[in-house]
Amino acid sequence: MAFGKDTYNGSNEMKESLLNILKDVSPNEDNYFVSNLGVAPAAMQSLHEWNLFYEDRASSVDAEIEGADTSYPDLTAETRSSNRTVILDAPIKLSRTKASIAMVTGEDAMSKEKERGLIRLKSEMEYATVNGTIAAGSSGVARGMSGIDQCISTNVTARASGTSFTEGELNDMVQDSWDKVGASYVMDLLVAPVVIKRRIATFGTNLTRNVNAEDKKLGREVRVFDTEVGQTVKIIAHKDVRKAAGTLTVLGVREDHFEHSFLVNTGEPHWEDRAKSGDFEAGVYITEFTLVSYDERASVKRTGFNAGL
Repeated sequence: MAFGKDTYNGSNEMKESLLNILKDVSPNEDNYFVSNLGVAPAAMQSLHEWNLFYEDRASSVDAEIEGADTSYPDLTAETRSSNRTVILDAPIKLSRTKASIAMVTGEDAMSKEKERGLIRLKSEMEYATVNGTIAAGSSGVARGMSGIDQCISTNVTARASGTSFTEGELNDMVQDSWDKVGASYVMDLLVAPVVIKRRIATFGTNLTRNVNAEDKKLGREVRVFDTEVGQTVKIIAHKDVRKAAGTLTVLGVREDHFEHSFLVNTGEPHWEDRAKSGDFEAGVYITEFTLVSYDERASVKRTGFNAGL
């Protein structure tokens, strides 16, 4: 039946309906350590070193004879630890035409891609801070740095796959730290997959709820747990900690014992234009940095927990 005109036979005459709103829900902004770790003095070269000192607590005593000459034992020497700097970047390249045309939101295309590039770079820095693997590098081969997971080597426990993470496990982790270090240096941050944080939420009355992380740069809730050892531990869910069945990992970290060091002069994250060799605009956000672990004995790692509730 004839019908003048409707949206089906007059579609070429209609203006497109396109919202100038773009919601970006990419999971790249959850970067706790990039936002909160301290910055150590600059690394002067690609192998960055620092000294450690550790002396066991006395477990016995040798009483001195009255009137005896003083004897001088060998004193504990400092040791040296190190990490490698790693180069991370977020390259951006747009054709001249693409860079000239506004996005649906009306924003400048190059500016928006640079904003996204910086977010990607921070996400890579966060992943390396947690999961980085050291590699010396060579011509044509990139260096790698040890992340927190690899740095922790003293207090490591591998549970049988599927072990449940309980309140007892959390208290035991804190005791592992307490046994090795002075009471002022016990782990104070538990970093785990979100399923572990959900499980901790079912623990007893020692869990303090709805604590605002005002002292941190992430404006979201951080719960704390008052352990049987007397140490208060912050609990955060982290997207980069291993969460697969069989390898699910929980990290108990002494937060102020880890810092970032950036390569002197050019290591801080920054933008560099790249030479034009065609009809395009190009550049890169780039950084060179490493993780400093002042003494991993204060931190704890346990693996193998059940990946479900």
